[in-house]
Amino acid sequence: MKKRIISGAVYMALLLAFFCLKIFVHAFFFDALIYAFALVGTWEILRAFKDKVTKAQRVIVMLFAVICIPVCAVAEEYLSYGLHFTCVVFFIFAVALLSLLVLDHDRTTPENLGLSFLSAVYPVLLLCMLVLANHAPALVALKDVAFNSNLLILFVFVVSPLADVFAFLFGISLKRVFPKKLAPTLSPNKTIVGAVGGLIGGVIGACGLYFAYGALCGSFENMGLWLPVYLVMGLLAAAATEFGDLVESCIKRKVGIKDMGKIMPGHGGVLDRIDGTLFASMVVYFVFSVVRMYLI
Repeated sequence: MKKRIISGAVYMALLLAFFCLKIFVHAFFFDALIYAFALVGTWEILRAFKDKVTKAQRVIVMLFAVICIPVCAVAEEYLSYGLHFTCVVFFIFAVALLSLLVLDHDRTTPENLGLSFLSAVYPVLLLCMLVLANHAPALVALKDVAFNSNLLILFVFVVSPLADVFAFLFGISLKRVFPKKLAPTLSPNKTIVGAVGGLIGGVIGACGLYFAYGALCGSFENMGLWLPVYLVMGLLAAAATEFGDLVESCIKRKVGIKDMGKIMPGHGGVLDRIDGTLFASMVVYFVFSVVRMYLI
């Protein structure tokens, strides 16, 4: 437990440091942290699959991880076409992988091709959603309520950990009273009451951001109608976090490992730490996109 607390504290300090660099210097600094997550996470999942993925497929997947995040960040920052360029890079990656059916026919199978695609989508393609959130435009219509990229990043890295903490506390405290398992095959320790606690944690985190961030960076004269938006984002981000935990548990169970890595003592690997974050990022950016379309 001591190692877990220290490791978690270092992780949060790292996030805070790069978030400050994003605010006061440039958003590319936070992209650099996301890039590190992508590279280490891709290496972890490829290592977990071992010889189920061929050497050629590993090279192509790692090249995709190396190229995709920077392309997405630069294209979004300077052209506002990060999603479009990401799709182009993924298309090229897909063609390169499929070409192995011809060029490396003896070793390429539908099964290892599927694992290769999974290794790219999880985590790199999902992390591109966090890159897009990091470069979300500051809309004039939302200036007074400070609904911008800084808020989106805070939502991901405040709501997601709080959902985990509250799920753990509710599960430990109430599992004797409410022992019903959430997904007994995938993750025997997770309970339904813990999942409910996670959703409550997400809503609490959203409320905290509404008042704290709104007071510091926005204007409460125009905040009144935004509380429901915050609460919906918090609830959906918490649900996505719990879903991400189950996805990670499923992958680890399928390949027969306990942790994806050892880079974070007490937590495991990078993917063990950001599994929920990957899906929370997608939800948060989706809500922002809906709000943006509505205002424009």
